[in-house]
Amino acid sequence: MDSIDYSQVRFSFIGTRKHIFKDKKYYINVFDDFLLMGIIPNSQNPKYAIKFSINIKFRWSLKKTKNGWIIESFCFPYKKSAKAIFGNNEDLQKFKEFINLKVTFENINEIYQQLQQIGKGSSGKVFSAIHTIEQQIYAIKSVKKKQLKQQQEQGQAAFKMEISILKLLSKYPDNFITLKEIYEGQNKQCLVITYLEGPSLSEEIERLKTQNKNRFSSLEVKIIMKKLLINLANLHQHKIIHRDLKPENLMFKKKGDFSSLILVDFGLATYESLEMWFFPKCGTPGYVAPEIFTIKPSNQYSTKVDIFSCGCIFYKLLTGNNIFQGQTVDEVFRQNKKCLIEFNLPLDQNYVTEYSINLLQKMLLKNPINRITAFDALNHPFFQDFNEDVYPSLKSLQFNHELNDDEVINEEIREEDKYFIQMPKITRKCQKMKDFSFFQQNPVQKMFYTQQYIDYDSLPGFKFIQVTQRPKVFQLLE
Repeated sequence: MDSIDYSQVRFSFIGTRKHIFKDKKYYINVFDDFLLMGIIPNSQNPKYAIKFSINIKFRWSLKKTKNGWIIESFCFPYKKSAKAIFGNNEDLQKFKEFINLKVTFENINEIYQQLQQIGKGSSGKVFSAIHTIEQQIYAIKSVKKKQLKQQQEQGQAAFKMEISILKLLSKYPDNFITLKEIYEGQNKQCLVITYLEGPSLSEEIERLKTQNKNRFSSLEVKIIMKKLLINLANLHQHKIIHRDLKPENLMFKKKGDFSSLILVDFGLATYESLEMWFFPKCGTPGYVAPEIFTIKPSNQYSTKVDIFSCGCIFYKLLTGNNIFQGQTVDEVFRQNKKCLIEFNLPLDQNYVTEYSINLLQKMLLKNPINRITAFDALNHPFFQDFNEDVYPSLKSLQFNHELNDDEVINEEIREEDKYFIQMPKITRKCQKMKDFSFFQQNPVQKMFYTQQYIDYDSLPGFKFIQVTQRPKVFQLLE
């Protein structure tokens, strides 16, 4: 090891290794990317050196006191065993918070107490849970390892890609769902994410229908679209494509506050500059950009596919109708693939105006090269009379200028690709849009008649099936 520069230490504390005859004190120094522990301060030859990695697993032990639960110790991997270090609760909590997204944790049931199931798929579930120490509620997405293995390289790569992207976006809690911690057990892998108080945009649309309305107010439409485009501008600046934008994947952090809209479910998200993608043909019929239908191994699409999906959402907000309609999933799929859009809508000078139609056309251009960007859309005259002083969260884009350089972003992707993501090999199956034989083998028509639909939960790379009482929207995955 090169000479250790202790001036780069982020924080230090003292821990204890318990032994049968005599406990041993260790000076623990936490750096940005690694941890050093030695029996003398600032040792150039520390006993333990641990480089932080998502493949490194830490375990925490809690202790109940009269003032509540505290962290008593942590276990770290050493060779083929695990070593336990005891310490002060405040020091250990600070340490745990610092390495939250740098490593993987174990024994989730000791840290979180499950409350209730809030989502379900054939291979995974989402629970609300309360943090034992903080007494705050979080959501936990649980994925079966068995299912990951069955999906082979694509499923495992998709799951790791989701973690990589959520880690990068964790600094933007006002724009995207926030990943707090990563856990792994014997049979499952879990992501601890933000628990949102508000509903999804889809649920808000359904709420309007119960009030005999089919649209938000024109001001509310403008607020929703402004925040959606701010979120997309941030996402696309990092060269990340969501690939499954739809009302179900837009949620509100606060109930009744449309300016608190954030993007969720990054199970299909990918980096734009990767040489190949898993599940290249994916999305939800009714919201899929035309270039996704025709992609070949020799070319790729860009972040502009999200703009097209955003345009489909905009159309629904303006008119109260889906842009591609049909009584069955096949009909919606065919209409979406043809991409014949009628823009000759009657102007009402409230929802449908010259400005709103112009922006809609720019977002839904069939040729992605000419399609408007999220940043340019925010400067469109449609938003010129918008009073941002009333909605402070819509004032700035809050870009991360440190990652604005293409070379920096691409270098980070290469590191993730090499040491963590390990993209799957191109296969024939990976290059095809899933056919609809599945629906033909199941009682789909019965679901149509009862106004139910099949929802493919976008946990990374998996085909989860859930029948719900929502509008007829179908997600298409490989």
